[in-house]
Amino acid sequence: MAAVAVLAAAGAGAFSASSATEVPAAAPPDARPVLVLANAASSGPAIHEQTRVAPAPAVDRTRQPTVRMPMSKVAPVFSYQGFPDDAGLRLNGSATVTDGRLVLASGRDRAGSAWATTTIDPSRSFSTGFTFEISKISDGIAFVVQGQSRSARGSSGEGLGYGARPNTGRPRIQPSLAVEFDTWPNRFDPVDRQHVAVTRNGDVTRHLGWTEPGFSLYGRGAVHVWIDYDARMHRLRVYASRNSGFRPAEPLLTTWVDLRLVVGTGPAHVGLTGGTGITTVADPVESVVAWNLKLR
Repeated sequence: MAAVAVLAAAGAGAFSASSATEVPAAAPPDARPVLVLANAASSGPAIHEQTRVAPAPAVDRTRQPTVRMPMSKVAPVFSYQGFPDDAGLRLNGSATVTDGRLVLASGRDRAGSAWATTTIDPSRSFSTGFTFEISKISDGIAFVVQGQSRSARGSSGEGLGYGARPNTGRPRIQPSLAVEFDTWPNRFDPVDRQHVAVTRNGDVTRHLGWTEPGFSLYGRGAVHVWIDYDARMHRLRVYASRNSGFRPAEPLLTTWVDLRLVVGTGPAHVGLTGGTGITTVADPVESVVAWNLKLR
């Protein structure tokens, strides 16, 4: 099927915007804040949502893109700029750490999940960012918040490592909310092309919000993703870019969901999943090269 994900509450509305352009030199007064160029471990003064944004610095194209997070008085829950080992992670299924990358799935008919060993409070706002690469067309990856366990893992192929079709007996993670980056169209998908969607409780057939990315999610290098959850407004925003490590000015997908109603009020696990199918091109690799998360 298809992949990354954060789930939305039942009946939640959703809309999408595909104008994922690079951040302009100067933002208008009513613009949303953009991510600053900094390692997630950096700290600095808090930035109010309506504060004008300074012109973004030029990107050094010779360096690995850095997933940039909003500056905050709160230290990051975790930050990985490369993966020297699996410290702080619980790996399941086909997930491994290889050559500085978090490989979620490789080869045919595989499913893997990687959960941070530190949980989050679903009543808190958070921002997460990651950079992934899918070498050849497969099924895709997902970002998941779930209340099941650190060993949770969904099905391979169309399940993207987090889900499955209902009533098939195949494993799916629930309760959960997922943002999937789906590279393989299935008959139950909303479009017969690649798409980004939000799903709930591992049900890959029901898309609470979806959009087309406007660029290929596989085979052409890194894809940069930013996901912001506003617990007060119950708003989830997904940004994605292939052009650079700079977050686009407009979200690719916006939906509304109360995370507590989806995964419960207890500690929640956050992680990344991936899946490949039996009809996939030989030896695809789905990997993550950077990942961080901050509470807001």
